[in-house]
Amino acid sequence: MILFDIARKETKEILREKRVWLLTSILLLLAIVSVAISLNYHHQLTAEYQEAESKARQQWENQSLKNPHSAAHGGTFIFKPTSALSFIDTGLDSYLGTSVFLEAHKQNDAEYKQIADQNDLGRFAQLTPSFILIYLFPLFIILIGFGVFTQEKERNTLRLILSQGTTFIDLALGKSFALWFVVLLFFIPLFLIGGILIFSFDTNTDILFRYFILGLNLILYYGIFIYATVMISAVSTSGNVSLVILMGFWISSALIIPKMISVVAQSIYPPPSALEYQAKLKEDLEKGIDGHNPFSASAQLFQDSVLKANNVDSIQKLPFNYSGLIMQAGEEHETIVYENAMQRLTDLYEEQLGLYQKTSFVSPTILMHLLSMRLCQTDLYANRDFTKQAENYRIDLVRQLNYDLKDNSAYGDWKYIPKDSTFFEKTVSFTYKPVLLQQNNQIWVLPMLLLLFWSLISATAMIWTSSKIKVER
Repeated sequence: MILFDIARKETKEILREKRVWLLTSILLLLAIVSVAISLNYHHQLTAEYQEAESKARQQWENQSLKNPHSAAHGGTFIFKPTSALSFIDTGLDSYLGTSVFLEAHKQNDAEYKQIADQNDLGRFAQLTPSFILIYLFPLFIILIGFGVFTQEKERNTLRLILSQGTTFIDLALGKSFALWFVVLLFFIPLFLIGGILIFSFDTNTDILFRYFILGLNLILYYGIFIYATVMISAVSTSGNVSLVILMGFWISSALIIPKMISVVAQSIYPPPSALEYQAKLKEDLEKGIDGHNPFSASAQLFQDSVLKANNVDSIQKLPFNYSGLIMQAGEEHETIVYENAMQRLTDLYEEQLGLYQKTSFVSPTILMHLLSMRLCQTDLYANRDFTKQAENYRIDLVRQLNYDLKDNSAYGDWKYIPKDSTFFEKTVSFTYKPVLLQQNNQIWVLPMLLLLFWSLISATAMIWTSSKIKVER
């Protein structure tokens, strides 16, 4: 078949060039270094997580017996486990943090932001496998393919080939097949090695499914650059012109457009300052019950309702410790306030992210970057899910402590301590349960469809452009 004959010839010519092998060697070396660095970082982070999680729980369980509410104020830490895929793309984990300090009356943000200890250069130049696959691999495609047509023009062999009955469309498709072969020759072994490494970390089917979907999206992504490279080379008068146009496309897609959209998103949906956020939080907290201030108007109304419900005229006559009950009532009010505040902030960031995604039709790199983080569980959604589960656990833990105070002590007895020496060992423990990909299709299906659209449009544009090119024979 003529297409495969063209593809075979083009593949041989591409692989014959020293420039291609030099670029391949450089990219392979960078890939090996990035995997080694990322694996070392992943193992270190996993070990730190396991040690920190174990120590935090031991410290909580082995603390000296004390008033349960005092223990709630003392607090404890919980940690987000590292995803097996995070060695590919660390995403926002370095910015958003991986640990949360839990305490009574307050919802804290995730901490341990490694990025805070780095300078601007360190933040940009994180050599991860995702950086190689998303940013450098398309550059590799451009550098090996920008001359697939211009070389024929410069050698004056294009007319000769077309005079033998070959159509320009056949040539374009054959050359794109050749680029596909070279790309897959490099990509498939790397992908299989990555799969083996991930399987050694975690045999969870959800992780493997995420990795498979990531591979499919990368193939769609590379198709965009392959078809664009062939098309631009076909319409360019020289290799230099082709290279300049393609480099402009890569720079715009990978660097300029994402930065511009990020700036626009922050200007349209500006986040509140820390002072504004805290002022609004304080205002909302003061509108409800404060468990440590039984004399406020809200607390007095609550006290009256409790006395009426129990048919007594003083809190000393209640069949339980009123302090524990009002502490929990205050906790529930504070929980609602913090949840509303965090939801407003989350909605704002999602508006920014939504604008980022909506405008991604002008940059396939944005789409691929978003998909990579989401599939590797290092994006905003994964962080939000972790903090939400952490807050639910904090609510359950503080409720358990307050109810012990309420049910097992007398009003005013702040020296009360549980009689059970294993009391803290029996409190609820935290286990993070990541959302399965199949349960969260909305975060990846639409970006994948947009990426497929990009790939189909670029292939169609290549074929249509090839059909319009006329070469005198």
